[in-house]
Amino acid sequence: MRAYQPYGLTGEAVIWIEKNCQTESGLICPHCGFAVTTVPKIILEEQADVFYGDGPVLHTYLTKSGAMVKEVIQAQPWSSGPCVFLCLEMEDGERIGEWDEDIIEHI
Repeated sequence: MRAYQPYGLTGEAVIWIEKNCQTESGLICPHCGFAVTTVPKIILEEQADVFYGDGPVLHTYLTKSGAMVKEVIQAQPWSSGPCVFLCLEMEDGERIGEWDEDIIEHI
C-alpha cells in the first residue's frame, strides 16, 4: 500500500518556534476560563499537494521581531509513498532545523 508519510519538523525547529515566535492563547480551562497554555500564532496555512491531494499543512508564523518564518518541504524521498521532511525558512532564505541528510537517505 502506498501512503503519504509525514516526518514533519525536527525537534530543533519546534523549539526554535516556541522560543522565537509570537504566541496566542491555546487551551482554555473549562473551570476558570483562563488560558492554561499558549501556542505559536499561525498567520497563514497552506495545504501542500504531495500525494493525490494529500500532504502537510504548511504554517507561517510571525517572529517576536516581526519577521515571517514558514514551514517548507526540505525533502520528499519515496519509500512506499512520499516521505515528507519539513524545515523552517526565513524571508531571506535562511533555513532552520533542517533534517540530517543521513536520516533522509536511510528511511
